Amino acid sequence: MRNIFHPLIYLKTIDSTNNYAAQLLIKHQVEEETIILTDEQTSGKGQGDNSWESEPGKNATFSLILFPLFLSPEKQFLLNKSITLGVLDFLCSLSLGQKLFIKWPNDIYAGNRKMGGILIQNTVCGREFESSIAGIGLNLNQVNFNPVLPNPVSLMQITGKSYNVEEVVNHIVEAIDKRFLQLRNGSFDTLNTDYQKNLFGINEWKDYVVNNKVIKGKIRGVDDNGFLKVEMINGSEFSFQHGDINLIFI
Repeated sequence: MRNIFHPLIYLKTIDSTNNYAAQLLIKHQVEEETIILTDEQTSGKGQGDNSWESEPGKNATFSLILFPLFLSPEKQFLLNKSITLGVLDFLCSLSLGQKLFIKWPNDIYAGNRKMGGILIQNTVCGREFESSIAGIGLNLNQVNFNPVLPNPVSLMQITGKSYNVEEVVNHIVEAIDKRFLQLRNGSFDTLNTDYQKNLFGINEWKDYVVNNKVIKGKIRGVDDNGFLKVEMINGSEFSFQHGDINLIFI
């Protein structure tokens, strides 16, 4: 693992890198920006009850430990924005020739196909942040996906090139570092603006499912708590938590 320039724990296989990171934090045996990298997660986690599936050794599957002690807990969705934007920044640097998006709250899409996902687990004690674990999965070299997955895509499928997992992970963390520095320096407006302008479906009428009904809505942004703000046809606006609204892909 000579290409990784941050504290690194490499595991051939593990149930979940986020679970492993959480155990390290309980034991206080970990440095900030430690990366837990694995070839295979047997119980990889996605948002909510979703799982993350990845062919062993083909993709970037890792967790990054951060200590955002400077951030007040009520601003924790800004941490989500900084990490997600860091991953997006890395992909944009590759000049893939197609539009990249953040699908709220923190999936990465190339066009209308999912390239990666991020699961952020924060620990807060009272009015203070203690730690954050960012679990990141990015499709790199996988070309055969489970047919039940609706719209996956990998870098190799887009470019025809093979990618070194260690080098990609290193570049992703470097990009996150830059966004994390913006967060530390209080550049909240920059993070908010960049996150919103890259949102999938921003200011576009699209079909969504809410309470088992199809509605037409237009994303207007994300509030400070991370709720999605959606305008309805009648001009009213509602805020949704993750899982309460789902986009219908055409």
